[in-house]
Amino acid sequence: MLATVLSSESAQMTPWQACQRYIEGKVQATTFETWFRATELIVRDDGRACIQVPNKFIADIIEVNFADLIKEALAACAVSFTALAFEHDPTKEWTVVEKLAEQAAETQSRQVPQAVSGKTGRFYPGYTFDTFVEGDSNVMALTAARSVAEAPGNTQFNPLIIYGGTGLGKTHLLQAIGHYAQAECTVGQVVYITSEEFLNEYTEFLRDKKSSVSFYKKFMDTDLLLIDDIQFFSGKKETQEQFYLIFNKLLQENKQIVLSSDCLPQNIPDMTERIIKRFQGGMNVDVMPPNLETRMAILRKKAESEGRNLPDEVVQYIAERIKSNVRELQGILTKYIFSASFSDAGFTLDIAKELCGGAITGKEERLSVKRIMAVVACAYGIGVNQLSAHTRKKEAVLPRAVAMYLCKKWTRQTNLTIGLEFGGRNHSTVTAAAKKIEADLTDEGQTELRAKVSEIEGQLKELS
Repeated sequence: MLATVLSSESAQMTPWQACQRYIEGKVQATTFETWFRATELIVRDDGRACIQVPNKFIADIIEVNFADLIKEALAACAVSFTALAFEHDPTKEWTVVEKLAEQAAETQSRQVPQAVSGKTGRFYPGYTFDTFVEGDSNVMALTAARSVAEAPGNTQFNPLIIYGGTGLGKTHLLQAIGHYAQAECTVGQVVYITSEEFLNEYTEFLRDKKSSVSFYKKFMDTDLLLIDDIQFFSGKKETQEQFYLIFNKLLQENKQIVLSSDCLPQNIPDMTERIIKRFQGGMNVDVMPPNLETRMAILRKKAESEGRNLPDEVVQYIAERIKSNVRELQGILTKYIFSASFSDAGFTLDIAKELCGGAITGKEERLSVKRIMAVVACAYGIGVNQLSAHTRKKEAVLPRAVAMYLCKKWTRQTNLTIGLEFGGRNHSTVTAAAKKIEADLTDEGQTELRAKVSEIEGQLKELS
């Protein structure tokens, strides 16, 4: 059967080249280069417009996300067709995206589930459901995580988004889901990656298109996708675009997606509306700072894992004073065990008192410096580490000053203690930053700053 082949190799502009030019005007440059440059059109005798692509993964992405746009382009360029179809030919030499079909076949041939991460490539051994301490502050998140791990893609929690402050167990839950899914073989391919690793790999792809092999192949046959700290996608439009295409493809195929964020997804600044809507279509569940009973249970479980049996008075003393997050709680315990091991007196309350001397002691104060830093960082779309980093980059200077101002206003910590949390800055820096923000808030021209601070304080009131 003969076919009319309309390829981009003709000397004059072909109908498909005209369609490509139309599409190029409708999408971002990187989207066009990634998904449309290496394509061709064949109109079959039965009237089907067949878009030829390098591999099935690209065919799926284009069909799910751009089918309507292609039909629009065909109509605009006067290409008659009865239906739209997608074909991939692994034997053809594709010059833009080389050997993707070969890589896809290699991925499909793997029978053993494996975690994929941009750098580590493995799950942390200690981050399992067995080591996660359940409490009132995290029971909903834990229940949802277990449901997803037991039946990925077959629950109402898709996507599942776990949000909350730094050090409250979000990464632990994502890792636990991956651990369980692998151990129990509830899915085939498991992919774990942080948002920063996703961004770095995509940036590398933009520098060298051949790296698209390594960037995209991990998502081709993913059954369970785990992405940590999605708030770092804030303001990165091109990265969001590629994330959405992968995200949308996996949801269309009923694959399970689990994400974590430092705040509610709709509160992430500069995130495209269609991504937010997709997030809202799933399950958003928070993890809060643990109550006293849970903190004591966490300490006991951590001590047992270290082969230690701590006195009840020590456990209660530390738990009553370290309230902000689990990570800080475990950090103090590690210091306590280390210090007590080198003390003739052994595991005494005096050592705990010495270590907790700078911690929050007032029961009425529920907000910590680190919690406020996390809320401010999320509001400005930057990483918490940028607030403590010794950098004068524009995107970090104002959020850092705002965070210092709010820490002085909302906590009873000294300027010295606050400064230490901000990368070891001295008390005079904290004083100067707080005074500047306080003055700017009275300036009639600083409407944007007042709105931002008001928004952040609204979130702090809910947490206090």
